[in-house]
Amino acid sequence: MTAKRKKQFCVLCGSPNEKYLSVSTAAELIDCSEQFFRNLIRDRKICFAKYGRLVRIPISEIEKLKIEYQSISNIYEKSVAK
Repeated sequence: MTAKRKKQFCVLCGSPNEKYLSVSTAAELIDCSEQFFRNLIRDRKICFAKYGRLVRIPISEIEKLKIEYQSISNIYEKSVAK
């Protein structure tokens, strides 16, 4: 039996807690350059958080990008195979 993960919520405000990753770690996960993420952040195409001068990207945004990237690569592979 698989255990369901419960969403964790902030005790004070009730907002869902989410893990954040650095730009370099996010780039490693998707196998792209750090500049790619910096451009997305600059253009405000993904959500991010700034803590002082540190920039962090929520895991949910990275998962969305992975799904989008996979669908684009599938379309590209199908068009090249023809």
